[in-house]
Amino acid sequence: MKNLIKIYKIMLHYWGYLLAGFISLFGFALFSGISITMVIPLFDYVFVPRDTIPTIYNISEFFHVLSRKLDQVLSHMDTVLDLQDKEIRSLLAEGMSDLLSNTDPWLLLIIICVTFFVLVSIKNMFFFINKITFANLRGRTIFDIRNSMFQTYLGQSQKFYNINKPGDSLVRLVNDVNIVSKMFLNEMFNLIRDVFLMLVFAFIAISVNAYLFLLTLIILPVFSLLISWLGKKLKKYAKRIQTKFSDMFSNIEEVLNNMKIVQAFSHEDYELNKFKKINWKYFLFWRKSMAYTSLNRPLGELHGTLTAVVVILIGGRLVLNPEHGLSSGEFLLFLSAIFSMLHPIKTLTEAYADIRKAQVSLERIFYILNLKTGIKNAKNSIAKKNFTSTISLKNVNFGYNPDTDILRNINLEIKKGEKVAFVGSSGAGKTTLVNLFSRMYDVHSGEIFIDGKNIKQIDLKDLRKLFGIVTQESILFSNTIANNIRYGSLHNITESDIKKAAHIAYADEFIDDLPNGYNEMLNQKGCNLSGGQQQRLCIARAIVDDPPILIFDEATSALDTEAEKKVQRAIHQATKNRTVLVIAHRLSTVLSADKIVVMDKGEIIDIGKHNELLQRCDRYKTLYNLQFNDSETEENEMEA
Repeated sequence: MKNLIKIYKIMLHYWGYLLAGFISLFGFALFSGISITMVIPLFDYVFVPRDTIPTIYNISEFFHVLSRKLDQVLSHMDTVLDLQDKEIRSLLAEGMSDLLSNTDPWLLLIIICVTFFVLVSIKNMFFFINKITFANLRGRTIFDIRNSMFQTYLGQSQKFYNINKPGDSLVRLVNDVNIVSKMFLNEMFNLIRDVFLMLVFAFIAISVNAYLFLLTLIILPVFSLLISWLGKKLKKYAKRIQTKFSDMFSNIEEVLNNMKIVQAFSHEDYELNKFKKINWKYFLFWRKSMAYTSLNRPLGELHGTLTAVVVILIGGRLVLNPEHGLSSGEFLLFLSAIFSMLHPIKTLTEAYADIRKAQVSLERIFYILNLKTGIKNAKNSIAKKNFTSTISLKNVNFGYNPDTDILRNINLEIKKGEKVAFVGSSGAGKTTLVNLFSRMYDVHSGEIFIDGKNIKQIDLKDLRKLFGIVTQESILFSNTIANNIRYGSLHNITESDIKKAAHIAYADEFIDDLPNGYNEMLNQKGCNLSGGQQQRLCIARAIVDDPPILIFDEATSALDTEAEKKVQRAIHQATKNRTVLVIAHRLSTVLSADKIVVMDKGEIIDIGKHNELLQRCDRYKTLYNLQFNDSETEENEMEA
């Protein structure tokens, strides 16, 4: 219920649409009820034999007498509430009966038909207004919900994305929001409209014969118990369906993104069988859900039929016995009111089942919306536009799980202008450590300072603008080359700035040869470029905003020798007069670093220059020997 209230609070931002929707909704229900009252004059004064001769034969005379009768009633009234008085209502009924009895049947038939057409036209005008206003209300509310969800996703740390599957996030953003939109923001208002209709028709039925109306309600309690049981079953299977749907979507997304590996290792049959298993479980849950959903209509039909039988038997007996004073027209009005109630009741029962299913999607949406931002600004964050002296890490500990630290007791100082390399075997914690500098994650304990200021106190955007990052994987967007480079800055980057960055990264060498130059569109992940070309674009993007600190996370490890040389040349050009942090497996790329940080199992075991570490650090010496001795052996074997 709390989540539902939150959705309707968002909706209240557009209270104008809400107010107009409810006014039109009430108008539709009111005129729906008034329109069916035309059956009384039709069957009690038109299609019945008369004992008296009509005295009213033209329309003007009819309305003149009508006006006089209404004036008589109004003269006895002070407010509209006086209509509840029996004497006033009796006076009104007698006046209308006298008018209708003395009107020519053919003229009365024309008046009834025209009035009925006008009432139905007004009713449908209100219906159209209701649909338009609630459609706008629904659309704007969903617009805000999706924006809020996406904003929440953008505010999560990398820890969140290490745990949660992208496919599940897409299902929540698209499928779950659609379900909530349909049920709680569309059907809910239809339900409110149906409730209004039921109240109007119930009022008419009670006005005709309260005793007969109460008898029709006998069946309702048993029916309500059946619907409640059905709703619980549907919610249970809806939760299972959504979970399995997320699994299916995540599996599809993962396989399609890694199709090259799937085909390279001939795992098409394996992936197909894996998908079939997920799809089959989804089908089983869906089938059970459909079985329970299919009970809605039969139950509704049985309830409606049983109600109709009770009404016709009891009401028919009252009509056949003149002592009860129930006329044919009144009985037909009562039947019309009761049968008009049956459709809203049926939609309410069907909607109840849908609401139970939609609650699952609502919970899944608010699981995301209730997440706290993983990385957020301090209340009084500090602006910082440059880097002047040092980056310091003091007793830093971090882990992806709160109970386990993978980085332990990290102490390090990096001075402005230094080229610092981080080396160690896979899993040593190099990338994780460097990601802490720009707050991709927050430390569990300890502190990180830039120029003496704790990075948690620095404005997050300012902090990240200090860093230009080039990752091992060349991540590019399906956009033009110019826009991919421009992505590296929050400022308005000119064409000249883009070309300058591309020149420094040696990317202009191949960009100028492309048919559309900087306006060349990249395919998904930039696959219409070679690996080296992609990486040089990433370097151009990293330096286009002229950040004082550059991070290269194994930027050449996935490249062949020729491409690596070109990228290394680009890196050398890009790192002039900057502080540089390099993560590398290949020690040959960091031998000239001012400072090499050797890591093993989440700890810094030594810091120094290459020659110093060769003398005193066994771990570094092992890494060096493994790489360079293996390289020499390979060369000798090739020569042999």
